[in-house]
Amino acid sequence: MSSPGFVVSPMVRKGAWGAAALGLAGLGAGLALEPTRALTSLLTSGFYFLCLGLGGLVFLALMYVANAGWATVFKRVPEAFASYVPVGAVTMLAVVPGASALYLWARPGVMEQDHLLHTKAAFLNVPFFAVRMVVILGLWCVFAWALRRNSLRQDTERTEEGTRRNVTVSALFLVLFGITFCLAAFDWLMSLEPHWFSTIYGLYNIAGLLSSSVCALTVAVILLRRSGAMPSVNTSHLHDLGKLMFGFATLWAYLWFSQFLLIWYSNLPEETVYFVARTHGGWTVPFYANLVINWALPFLLLLPRTAKRSESHLLRVAGILLLGRWLDVYLMVAPANMPERLGVGLYELAGFVGLGGLFVLAVTRAVQSAPLVPQGDPYLVESVHHHT
Repeated sequence: MSSPGFVVSPMVRKGAWGAAALGLAGLGAGLALEPTRALTSLLTSGFYFLCLGLGGLVFLALMYVANAGWATVFKRVPEAFASYVPVGAVTMLAVVPGASALYLWARPGVMEQDHLLHTKAAFLNVPFFAVRMVVILGLWCVFAWALRRNSLRQDTERTEEGTRRNVTVSALFLVLFGITFCLAAFDWLMSLEPHWFSTIYGLYNIAGLLSSSVCALTVAVILLRRSGAMPSVNTSHLHDLGKLMFGFATLWAYLWFSQFLLIWYSNLPEETVYFVARTHGGWTVPFYANLVINWALPFLLLLPRTAKRSESHLLRVAGILLLGRWLDVYLMVAPANMPERLGVGLYELAGFVGLGGLFVLAVTRAVQSAPLVPQGDPYLVESVHHHT
C-alpha cells in the first residue's frame, strides 16, 4: 500500500510474513503432536501481543482524557498498535476450541467430581466463557476503530471536534477497560488454576500491560525517528517515554510484591499453592528472574536522567522489559499444565515468532495507511515544541 507519509521497507514486511507463516505452521504442528503445550504457547503469546495492541489504545485514551499534548507528534504509532486488536482477538478466540486441554474446569466430568468447581459451574463453562470472550474482544475492537476513525477524520476536518469526540470515547473506554480487562485476566489466565484466586490479579496484569506497551511504543518511535520519519520527536519526548517505562515497571513491582506478601503472610493452602508451584522444580530460577528482569534492572538502568534521553539506552532497557513481560505471562500460564518443568522450546518460539509476525504486519500496515504526523490535531504545535 502506498503511503502519504512513510513507506515501510518491503524487507520488513516480507520478514514479518515469513515469521508469521513459520510460527503459525509450528503451532499447527504442535496442536497435532503436543496440543497442551502448543495451546499454552498460543495463549501466552496471544495474550502478550494482544496486550501490546490494547496498550496502544489505553495510551491514546489516557492522553485524550488528560488533555496531554506532548505525545501528539507520534500518536499515530499507538494508533497503529491498536490496529492489532482485531487480529489479536482472533488469536485469542482460537484458544476456545482447545479449552479442555488448558482449563481443568472445561474437562468432562471434572465439575461433578470437584465440589468447589461444581459451585462455579454456572460461570466456568465453555459456552459462557466463549460468550464473555467475544463480548470483551468485540468491545475493544469497537473502541479501537472509533478512536482511529475520529483521528483520521480530523486530518481533513482541521477542527477540534475530532479531539472532543475522542475525549468522550476515551473516557467511556477507560471505564469499560478497567472492568473488562480484569475480567479477561480472571477468565483467560487465573481460571487455569480454578482453585486459586487473587483480587490483585487484574490490576497486576494492567500494570504489566502498561509497562510492556510503553516499551514497545518507545522502540517503534525510536526506530521511526532514526529512519527520518519523525524528525519532530526530540529528546524530551524520549525522556517522557523513559519516565513512563520507569514508573510502570515500578507499579508492576509494587503489585507483584503486594500479591506475594499477602499470600505469604496468610499462609493458607488454597492461596499458597500458586507460588509453591512457581518456586519449585524447574520454575524456581525463572520465578525470581522475573522480578529482576521486570523491575530491578530497569529501575537501576533508568534512574539517571541522561539514561532516559538516550535512544540506544532506552532500546536496551525496553528490550529487557519486553522479554520480561513475556516471561511474566508465561509464568502465569505454563505451570498450570506443566508443573514439573520449564518448557521453553520450539513451540514457545513458534508462538512468539508467529504472532509477533502478525503484530508487525498489522502495525506496519497501519503506519503506511495514513500520514505519521496528525496535521489536524490542535495539540500538534504544543507537541512539536515540547521540552522538559
